[in-house]
Amino acid sequence: MKRMTDKWAFSNRKNEKNRRKNQKRFMKTYCLLGLIVWVAFAYQLMFHYIPDEIYLEEVAIGQNMIAEQETVEWKFAQGMPITVTEQETIQPVFGTQGVTEQRLKHQVISCRLFHLIPVKQVQVHYQERKTVLPAGTNVGIYLKNQGVLVVSCASFTDQNGALISPAAYRLKSGDMIMRVNDAPMTTKEQLIEAVAQSGGRQLTLEVIREQELIQVAVTPEVADDGIQKIGVWVRDDIAGIGTMTYVTSENQYGALGHGVNDIDTGELIQLENGEIYETQITGISKGKRGMPGEVTGTISFQKSEYLGTVKQNSDDGIYGQLEQRPDSLSEVSEIPIGYKQEIEKGTAHIISSVEGARCTYEIEIEQVDFYPKEENKGILYRVTDNALLDMTGGIVQGMSGSPIVQNGKIIGAVTHVLVNDPTRGYGIFIENMLEH
Repeated sequence: MKRMTDKWAFSNRKNEKNRRKNQKRFMKTYCLLGLIVWVAFAYQLMFHYIPDEIYLEEVAIGQNMIAEQETVEWKFAQGMPITVTEQETIQPVFGTQGVTEQRLKHQVISCRLFHLIPVKQVQVHYQERKTVLPAGTNVGIYLKNQGVLVVSCASFTDQNGALISPAAYRLKSGDMIMRVNDAPMTTKEQLIEAVAQSGGRQLTLEVIREQELIQVAVTPEVADDGIQKIGVWVRDDIAGIGTMTYVTSENQYGALGHGVNDIDTGELIQLENGEIYETQITGISKGKRGMPGEVTGTISFQKSEYLGTVKQNSDDGIYGQLEQRPDSLSEVSEIPIGYKQEIEKGTAHIISSVEGARCTYEIEIEQVDFYPKEENKGILYRVTDNALLDMTGGIVQGMSGSPIVQNGKIIGAVTHVLVNDPTRGYGIFIENMLEH
């Protein structure tokens, strides 16, 4: 009996020993997997928050930025310290005296996690720090399409009383009609005339659809009023109100921080030409949760109100040349630009003319994303100025382009409002706008 008891006790001790061994093995595996997941998460987080390229002030080169393989501490806006290794680019120069080496200011910084794991290489551009005039004044914007934009297809009644739509399933919303039977189309009146004079013969339309030039055949039909039609709603221009962001010493300007899209199709306006004018603010529709507000105003397309041209309409703003500066900027001075890595979480200000006069309002920068999915959503902020909140509820349509200033430098511009919270919005880095 005693022998059986000893054998049972020995077996229990052995099982307990194996259980503890398996438990330790499990804990080691669990900890290792946890460490791998944590490192992968940290890697992805750093990759997302480190920009692909940065600009540095040229004056820094002579102080501490040109030592080869120098290890420095780089702290990005999210408070994430990382170690970087700086490397100069050396380029051979062939001349009459033979081959010499030239050290280029354009450099690459290698960023490493825990000083060991490579994360990203950042392109560094050295330049003299630019200064621009922070505008913040409202302007009336007029843009003319390159062609005639199809807003939608429509039906009409023919001479037999039937509803027909010759353009249906041939043209679609967002199409840009450039030519009809080789004749350029720049206005909707030209398109109406070309269709009316067709005599019912098939027309060949050259159309830009999703950035591709295609040909579409449409045969007009006679409507109940006796006029040839194809059944489309079209638009050839657009006008609205926005905010000018900056003006350079050469009177070049940038505005909006986002592109001008057609209100019905959502397509970016393909610009033929455009103009900006002085505008008068007539009212403000206060923003609410789920319902963005709006600044309303009047644009007088008179020669005396004309400010300049619009030469480019891109996803991150409109750009052009001023022929005269708005009166509200006569006493405004230029300030330096702030690079994205200099932006700090905390207090900043926006400059806007929603009250009809150029004013400064306080905001709180909550997040800086160096690698946003959309270029004009790199800065997330919240309006904290009580006067602006009482007046507009936060950010409203028409404020896009309002310059963002922090520590005496212009760092970006207002671009979007969060629909579910009008007190918060996004902004674009000023560097991105100045690339145009």
